[in-house]
Amino acid sequence: MDKLVTILICLPFVMAVLPAIIKNSKARAAVVYLCGAIVMALSVFTAVKWAMAGGKAMDFNLPYTEVFDKIILVGDFLLMFLIIYLSFKWKKGIISFLSIIQTLLVAGIELFGPEVEEKAVIHMDWLTVIMILIIGIIGVAIGIYAVGYMHGYHIHHHKELTDRRSFFLAMIFVFYGAMFGLVLSQSLIWLYFFWEITSVTSFLLIGYTRSEEAINNSFKALWMNLLGGLGIAVAIAYAITVQGTANLYDVISLAGAHNAARGGL
Repeated sequence: MDKLVTILICLPFVMAVLPAIIKNSKARAAVVYLCGAIVMALSVFTAVKWAMAGGKAMDFNLPYTEVFDKIILVGDFLLMFLIIYLSFKWKKGIISFLSIIQTLLVAGIELFGPEVEEKAVIHMDWLTVIMILIIGIIGVAIGIYAVGYMHGYHIHHHKELTDRRSFFLAMIFVFYGAMFGLVLSQSLIWLYFFWEITSVTSFLLIGYTRSEEAINNSFKALWMNLLGGLGIAVAIAYAITVQGTANLYDVISLAGAHNAARGGL
């Protein structure tokens, strides 16, 4: 399952390059349909294989987990710098401070905080499998529908707007990969990273037209998502320094044990 899940998370990020570089509308549409079908089939295959393996909860690492850890650390800073750039570009620089605070908090705890027991970063159970199917089937169906919708949007309704469909469709595939990573991660640090990707891609998609209304709405969404990211960052700092773990299910178990103990008093 480890290699299959690695492909499920990473492949949409790689696929995002294709609609980004293909400028011909028909060719781009065909590629999006094909890549969407592959992601859909891969999500169904992952769910079926897990069910055939017994359908039990399982924890495991991905191949080259240590490499992914380093990529995620670098990625956190890249996302922070992107948010800073976009915030100051659109004269909403104060929002960038939320990203700076949470990124430095997570990176600082990860680099200089107490060592915690290394555990598997991926968790699969019925809930995660259901989410994989929702992302892989319904999410991809929305992306496929967006091809025709965006064609009509530019060709028939809003010819005055800059056609950035390549960017739009690329971001949708980035969103797929981030969502797969988000629902499968039991490492709080990994979960935070994928949350930040979904926050940035949502921001970019909402602000697609670059109109004043779209930009304002995109920053409203970014503001709320960054607040959520700050909450996750604080939770990570607390879990590592106080509870001695960066594992989501350890935190849940400790919370359950604490509530049970309080109930017994």
